[in-house]
Amino acid sequence: MSTISDLNSSFIIELLFEEEVKRPTAGAVLRAAKETFGDIEAITRNNDITSFAVQNYTAYKKEDNKFEPVMLGMGKVSEFRQDSISELERSQIWNIADSEKLLAKCKYAVRIFDANASGQVPQQRAIMLMQWLEAVLPLFPACKLVWVKPSGKLQSVQAIKKFKQQGISKFIFSMVNIRFFNIPDSNEFIVDSTGLNGIGLSDVQFHFKGLNPNKVANLAYSLIWYVLSSEENIIKDGDTIDGMDDSGKMTSAVQWKCRYEDSIVEPLRSVLDIEMGKYAAGDRSEEN
Repeated sequence: MSTISDLNSSFIIELLFEEEVKRPTAGAVLRAAKETFGDIEAITRNNDITSFAVQNYTAYKKEDNKFEPVMLGMGKVSEFRQDSISELERSQIWNIADSEKLLAKCKYAVRIFDANASGQVPQQRAIMLMQWLEAVLPLFPACKLVWVKPSGKLQSVQAIKKFKQQGISKFIFSMVNIRFFNIPDSNEFIVDSTGLNGIGLSDVQFHFKGLNPNKVANLAYSLIWYVLSSEENIIKDGDTIDGMDDSGKMTSAVQWKCRYEDSIVEPLRSVLDIEMGKYAAGDRSEEN
């Protein structure tokens, strides 16, 4: 393997800075990568792009019917464009106070990414991406914020460093976003996730009325962790999950059906839609 391909399906993470920073040398980047991933093969070694193949993480290439090492990379220091984050994305940043003010201060960015990873086991890809981010952050002490484009998740570096759990839990905390929408002129709500689709899984979606959206959001996080905790597709179309009672408490006495559908809210993507029994909203006549 000597070139980067499949960049269209890359999972891109941006490190954001208030002032222009000096990018570490390719050698420093590769040393940090080797400390984290062990056996790596350098692909490009310059200050525009430094990339390498990770021998311990592979992805299946259907066209070649074989597994190949996944690649990870880092781009150059570039100008951060404020319009690269849409109004919709900005409206769904819930976890950081004064996010608009903090973003407005950011003038520069460095991108890190994976490549040739579309055939990788999603759970392994999540862990690998989290490892790559944690390997890179010490190289950039001036970094304040991390913007995860595939999920529309903005997270502070301080929060990422303080989060004690590792692996899947840290990936969800750092790179998966739970969104909330109140449908105009109705009593209906949508809670959905973004970020899972970026690693090859379906996001989750709840379209409902009559329940506390915060409790539904907590259920969404629990469902995401459950999905990511296994390397197999553990929820099939038509399966059920534990639902909620009238107080918003999860209970096995209530079962909600799962269906794989297209998302209601952009970006268009595959979602695991949860049909929430008596709390379900929308026209589901074609499903029953």
